[in-house]
Amino acid sequence: MDELGLEAVEFFRAADYADIVDAIVAGRVDAAQLGGFSYVIATDRGADISLAGVIADGPDVEPGYRSYAVTRPGSGIASLDDLAGRTVCFVDPGSTSGFLFPAEGLLAAGLNPSGASADVVAVFAGAHDASALAVAGGECDAGFVYDSMLTDQLVGSGDIAGVIDSAGNGAESVNPEVADLEIIWKSRTIPGTPMVIGNHLPRSFVAAFAEVLVTKVNAGWALANGYCEGTVADNDCSFTDEAGSWGFAARDDSFYDGIRNVCEATQAPECN
Repeated sequence: MDELGLEAVEFFRAADYADIVDAIVAGRVDAAQLGGFSYVIATDRGADISLAGVIADGPDVEPGYRSYAVTRPGSGIASLDDLAGRTVCFVDPGSTSGFLFPAEGLLAAGLNPSGASADVVAVFAGAHDASALAVAGGECDAGFVYDSMLTDQLVGSGDIAGVIDSAGNGAESVNPEVADLEIIWKSRTIPGTPMVIGNHLPRSFVAAFAEVLVTKVNAGWALANGYCEGTVADNDCSFTDEAGSWGFAARDDSFYDGIRNVCEATQAPECN
């Protein structure tokens, strides 16, 4: 706000990804943070928006994250192949790491995750933490969640005691001796979370918004200018709801072609 000369900004949290896409396409919001899949859906539906920046974990780190499939330790589920006929928690039909990339993984395992001929019983939990906690609580046999939500946020908040990483040689294990959840699958890297701005705004403001986002909305600049305290590695800066994020990096629309390719490969109805 200070850098853009704004007196006030009205924030709201949409009920789901579809609401965000509808609002963007209709021009009811000026800027939005959404998932990469939702960004692709919005642009395919004709949303007149510019990609202002992408959440990154560091200035030289390629913006991206992964989806994890989790189950309860001792469940007997060791891979996606074992999910046939099981109740599986997804996040939202418009979620990149909570549905689209899991759908790609399930299809590769010979399982259709959606539609009348679905091979799993799909439950949409509405949020990544809700998906993981539904698995921990026994409401779903397995579920999908993005990486740092599981290993950083849910463990850090005490919502789960620990995690066993059985899909990566234990690299992401946290308190495995008291683990509530076990990682059985990891997706390939997913393009990071975008921030977009509507082109109905003055062109000069759109350009200024993107410039501020990628040059000043990061831990290094915010610490140097007194907006938060600590070090770049350990601070109380907060730009997004993704744990460990450093700030925003510049990318263009082609950065999300990988998601478009997954849509083409899976022919997921949710892509349309």
